[in-house]
Amino acid sequence: MFGLRIKDLKKRLKRNRRPVWSLGMWIAAIVGSAVLGTFISSMYVNHVFDSAPRRGDSLPVWTDNLPVTYDPDHSLRGETLTALSQWEGEVEVVLHRVYLCGSETRQLGRHTTEETMNLLKAHREWSASFDPIGRVVLEETVDDLSPQCSKSAYISVDRVGNLSLFDGPPKKEKIIRTFFQLDVKSLESSLSKEKLKELADGIRVSDKDEFNSVLSSFSDYALPSAKDVIKTTE
Repeated sequence: MFGLRIKDLKKRLKRNRRPVWSLGMWIAAIVGSAVLGTFISSMYVNHVFDSAPRRGDSLPVWTDNLPVTYDPDHSLRGETLTALSQWEGEVEVVLHRVYLCGSETRQLGRHTTEETMNLLKAHREWSASFDPIGRVVLEETVDDLSPQCSKSAYISVDRVGNLSLFDGPPKKEKIIRTFFQLDVKSLESSLSKEKLKELADGIRVSDKDEFNSVLSSFSDYALPSAKDVIKTTE
């Protein structure tokens, strides 16, 4: 009987070995996962900390931590951006384009102050100001002729001998812009009658290249005082 009990006990021990081993593996897996998770978390935190900007470092160009503007506070653009940053709500926005010849104005509608500031940040070459009725006026300088001016611009001489830009033929006398005083005597003695008549009737210009070409051609006939002005504006 005693021998039978020993055999029975051995059989029970054999049956119980496998569950004990499985439990040990499961516990080891949990502990290993916890250790690995802690290591990965530590590595991630260290990476974020190391990549964060330190005090005194320059910030990335397009982060929310940017100052409102890089413009001097006393400039119209700087004052406008500062005012927008302190004002929540919507504003009426107008875009005014100034060309070599002519100008045009577009109503951009109502926008939030944040949208208006983002528009200005995206176009740092634009000026900005508030008009008397509280609209934000954005001004863009375009190095070209306006669409309307390219259809009707002439360069000719006005009644007092100034080389001028006209809206339509010079006989209509709609002067858009005056450039400089011409030395009329030198002009008459140097140019043919055909060229003088062409200038008197008006030389048609339809784009920036033609505009600059005509101005360059007649700058040689500018009076000395006018030549000094041309040099300072080139």
